[in-house]
Amino acid sequence: PAPPPRPGRVRGRAAAGRRHWRASLAAAAAGTGLALAFPPYGIWPLSLAAVAVLAVLVRGRTARQGAWLGFAAGLPFFVVLLKWLHVVGWDTVVGLSLVEALFFVPMGAAMAATSRLPVWPLWTACLWVAEEWARDRVPLGGFPWGRLAFANTSTPFTPLAALGGAPLVTFAVALSGALLAWAALAGYRLLRDGG
Repeated sequence: PAPPPRPGRVRGRAAAGRRHWRASLAAAAAGTGLALAFPPYGIWPLSLAAVAVLAVLVRGRTARQGAWLGFAAGLPFFVVLLKWLHVVGWDTVVGLSLVEALFFVPMGAAMAATSRLPVWPLWTACLWVAEEWARDRVPLGGFPWGRLAFANTSTPFTPLAALGGAPLVTFAVALSGALLAWAALAGYRLLRDGG
């Protein structure tokens, strides 16, 4: 039989579990906030904040943890975004939300993996565009609802649609959110290190 775990190790695991639950709840809040950026709510700055929060949450984590946090953000995002489908049935809302949230899994994993690179905000923006590209095509011709560009139809990002369509708008929004995360993390490090 294996020896019992040391008390310090048990406390460390419990603390890590609590931290992971807090991160999961923050990811779910980010996903809900992202849904509120879309009509009928239309609070478009939440699209920037949601990207920023998810970028901060996955920074420095393992790909597996990033994948979970991506799913934790994606599921409430799609449930709130697609709740109008409840006229068909809540099983449809939940089922479609589960399928669509799965696209946030590889994105979250890749965001975590690239978060250690020098230009990680750029990678984050590319990953959002890639996630939307995949979701727009699979399955059965894709499901384009929930693109960052669609939450930014009357914003300072809108003119970019004339230059590169919805993918460029998504890229700009995601890059702005990731740069916001970078600035927040840099500010935190400055405060932590005493200026």
